[in-house]
Amino acid sequence: MHLKYPKFLDIVIIGAGNVAFHLSKALQVNGHRIIQVLGRSQKNASELASLINCEYVTNVQGIKKNAHLYILCVPDSAIPQLAKSLPKLNGTIVHTSGSTNMSILSQTADYYGVLYPFQTFSKNREANFRDLPFFIEASSPETQRLLIDMVQSLQAKPIEMDSETRKWLHISGVFSCNFVNHMFAISYLITQKKGISFQNLKPLVFETIKKAFESNPLDTQTGPAIRGDSETIRNHVALLTTMDEDIRDLYMAISTSILNFNQDN
Repeated sequence: MHLKYPKFLDIVIIGAGNVAFHLSKALQVNGHRIIQVLGRSQKNASELASLINCEYVTNVQGIKKNAHLYILCVPDSAIPQLAKSLPKLNGTIVHTSGSTNMSILSQTADYYGVLYPFQTFSKNREANFRDLPFFIEASSPETQRLLIDMVQSLQAKPIEMDSETRKWLHISGVFSCNFVNHMFAISYLITQKKGISFQNLKPLVFETIKKAFESNPLDTQTGPAIRGDSETIRNHVALLTTMDEDIRDLYMAISTSILNFNQDN
């Protein structure tokens, strides 16, 4: 069986969170037709459907079965059960997960794959898809062509990657995005408690990121841990003990990791 896809696709969005919100808007702006939203929450599904002017359903039995493409924009933990509960679909189905195997969708449709946008999304911030890497994996050449064409229609960058490698990419993203943002949150808490403007950190943070990508973060590490400045570290630990012992313990663990990591690498 060979599928032929039109330039502009009829798409069903499954999910109504941040990824669904931004991806459906971008697809629509670039000529594709979102014909239905399937969401667990009636409130979220109806809001997204209203935004992109399509119908919505909250039960898998109400899903349209003849769309060209179905995009699962749901949490990783929800994908296995959802894949089992969906009826057999006539189009192509993909998920947007970084850590879930493509094969989880093999019983849901004859054509399936992965469409993983490597970005963090928030509804209150505009998303820019230009040159954004989308890591794709496909069950067939037809599906691969479909995903490449669709990503390029968003002016984004399709990159082929298998499920196992994508899991490691996802881990790297957790470290470079989620963990880094947690460090920002701790910095923000400290500055707020001590009457310091958080904006003072901006030049430092921007220069750190710039150096990491212009050079090699293995070679650009600075700070008391890499210098072996035990006196400064002790002073910091003493101060943090008076404020938050969990943050103190995290400071100590990361300082030890920096020292050991650079010795090993």
